[in-house]
Amino acid sequence: MDIKELKDVAVELMDALKNRGLGEVELELDDVKIKIKSAPPAPVLPVAAPAAAPVATAAALAAQSEAAPAAAAAEELPAGTPVKSPLVGTFYSSPAPDAPPFVLVGQKVKEGDTLFIIEAMKTMNEIKAPCDGTVVRILAQPGDMVEYNQTVVIIE
Repeated sequence: MDIKELKDVAVELMDALKNRGLGEVELELDDVKIKIKSAPPAPVLPVAAPAAAPVATAAALAAQSEAAPAAAAAEELPAGTPVKSPLVGTFYSSPAPDAPPFVLVGQKVKEGDTLFIIEAMKTMNEIKAPCDGTVVRILAQPGDMVEYNQTVVIIE
C-alpha cells in the first residue's frame, strides 16, 4: 500500500468517525495498522449578560478582568506543589492503554517517581515528581491536550 492509498483510507476513516459519531476507528491490514480517535468537543459554557453598571475606565476593567480569573484559579486548586506540563502535548496517565496509571489521587510519591506522560511529536516524555508527597489532585484525563506550563498534578 503506497502513501496516497494510506491517506485516502485515513480520510475515509475520519469521515466515518465524524458521520457516525464514533469515538475511535481502527483498521488493520497486512502490514499497516491505522487507529483514529476523535477528541470530545470542548464544553460550551453560557455567558450571562452583564448587568447595567456605572461607567468605568478601560484600565479599571482590564485590571478587574485579569485579577478575577487569577483569584478564581487560586481558590479552586488545593494547596501543594503544582506539577506543570513542560510542553504542549497529549496527557497519558499510564504507559499503555491497558496498563494501570502511574499514580492515583491519595497515593504517596517520592521525588523522581514518574507521574504521567506527555506525548509530543510521537515522543513520550515521562514527567517526574519534583518532591516527596501525596498526590491530592490530577487535573487532566488520559488523551487530554495540555498546554505549556499548565498545572496537571498537585502534590501535597
